[in-house]
Amino acid sequence: MKGTIEISKISITDLDTDVIVNAANEQLAVGGGVCGAIFRAAGYAELQNACRAIGRCDTGDAVITPGFKLKAKYIVHAVGPRWTGGEHGESKKLIGAYSKALQLAADNHCRSIGFPLISAGIFGYPVRLAWNDAVSACESFLNSHPEYEIHIIFAVLDSDIMSEGLKVLRQSGASVYKIATRDDWTAMDMPEQNDTFTLVRSFSDQQMEAMRRGHIPQAMEDKWFWYMDENTLFAHRSWTGFCIYKIEFHGDGSHIVTVNRDPEQYTRASIEEDRDNLNKLLDWWSQPGYDHYNEWLAETADAIKKQKNDITRAKRNTGIPEAKKEGQKDYDHQ
Repeated sequence: MKGTIEISKISITDLDTDVIVNAANEQLAVGGGVCGAIFRAAGYAELQNACRAIGRCDTGDAVITPGFKLKAKYIVHAVGPRWTGGEHGESKKLIGAYSKALQLAADNHCRSIGFPLISAGIFGYPVRLAWNDAVSACESFLNSHPEYEIHIIFAVLDSDIMSEGLKVLRQSGASVYKIATRDDWTAMDMPEQNDTFTLVRSFSDQQMEAMRRGHIPQAMEDKWFWYMDENTLFAHRSWTGFCIYKIEFHGDGSHIVTVNRDPEQYTRASIEEDRDNLNKLLDWWSQPGYDHYNEWLAETADAIKKQKNDITRAKRNTGIPEAKKEGQKDYDHQ
């Protein structure tokens, strides 16, 4: 397989691919969302006339027009299905739309193509299912055309939609997201100031495989870079490159953890806190698709809770009274 698939946070009209795909309707008329943006960028009158000359396109099919004022040479108009519960052939039609779009790209000797997430907008297709069908259709096409070298880019602007797509795409053999290595990021060594403890926990083969793939940060909220060297996982903060955890995995379920204790790099001070924190992180990292955004939200919520508890504890130690809850009476003054 020579083709590759990736997801990029970009407007589809800004892609510099040979062809972009319009999430079209059967009438090939200008619409909202992606469709409207493409018509505006390509030139409304020119594209409308080209679509009128074709007439219509059935759901699950696709047609091609020039790109006019776009960077792309061509526009493929692919008609995805409206979601009506999933029992009316929606998946087959959506996969068909992607497959026909890719075939038109091949017929016109295109080496790169930009897709939106077809049907996931006003047509109501559930996002995760839309990604499953999109990646499945692209991977199936590439497998059946092993000598066709084409780069497929999904253009999305929403972080949550992108995160869902990355979960699906990282399991694809055509994904550009390779297994992470140390050279993929600015990674510092574990400092001499460190501590060690034993983490007792079992992992399934699937969970270990997910962690072996590692993680290369893709967004601002992506706080961790990690990779594995043989049976040792190295976890680094993405913003600084500091190595926070080093985990040596053992088959008996007793894993040796080395934790950063340099106060200029890492402030957590107790093994109990680190064991709790690391277990939470491994819950996220061992999933088939790492959800960095929700992990970031959970970690942030834990940090806020800890800060509030620390403030409350400090007030108690210094004799400062806690704020009264609404409606609470001050019996000391009655």
